[in-house]
Amino acid sequence: MKTSVREKDEDVIRGITECQRDYSSLDKDRLVLFAVNFLESRKMEPTFDKVVAVTFRLFPKKFSLIGFPEYPDGRTIYYCAYNHCTLTKKWLFGNVQSAFKITERGRYFLDETKKMLEGKIKSTRTHEIVPRRKEATFITELKKTNAFGKYTSDRKEEITKFEIYEALKAQPNKKELALAHLERYFDYANRISDFQAIKFLEFVQIKMGGDKNA
Repeated sequence: MKTSVREKDEDVIRGITECQRDYSSLDKDRLVLFAVNFLESRKMEPTFDKVVAVTFRLFPKKFSLIGFPEYPDGRTIYYCAYNHCTLTKKWLFGNVQSAFKITERGRYFLDETKKMLEGKIKSTRTHEIVPRRKEATFITELKKTNAFGKYTSDRKEEITKFEIYEALKAQPNKKELALAHLERYFDYANRISDFQAIKFLEFVQIKMGGDKNA
C-alpha cells in the first residue's frame, strides 16, 4: 500500500497567491496574525522565515520593500510579529529563534480579522508604528523647512533662494551640491510615494532652472 508523501512546507508557501479580499484598510499586525494562523491551520510550524514568506505572499502590497516591490520587508514583519503582536499586544507567544503560536487573546482578534477580510464587519484604519526609514526621515525634515511651509500655504512667490538652498541642505553658492541633493530628495519622495513632497521638489527644480544665478 502506497503512503502519500506530504508536500514540503517551502513548496506549499511558494504556491500561495495574493489574498483576493480587500486588505488595504487592515493594520499590519492583524495581517501578520492571519499569516501565523495560515501556517498553523496547515500544520506548518510558524517559524519567522515562514511567517515572513507567507505574510508577503498573501499581502504583498502591505509588506514589500520600498522601491523593490518583488521583495518582502522582513524588518516590518519582525516588528509586527515580535515587538507588537508578541511583546505588546500578547496575540502571539514565541520568538524569532524558535517559532510563534497564537494565544487565546490572539484568537479573538484573529476571528475579528477574518470577519474584516470577509466584509462581515467594518475595519477601521489604525495608527501603525513602523520602523524609521532613511527616506521618510529626510522627507519629514524637508517638510519642516520655511520653503516647504510657504509652498503649502500658497506663498510660493515669497520663497527666497536662501530658503531653497536651506531646504536642500546646501550653501547658496553650491548649486551642483544643491542639484545633487534635489535628485536624492526626488528619489526618497518617490520611494515612499509622498506626492506632496514630489510636487514641491518639481517646483524647486523649475525655480532653480529658471534662475540663472541660482
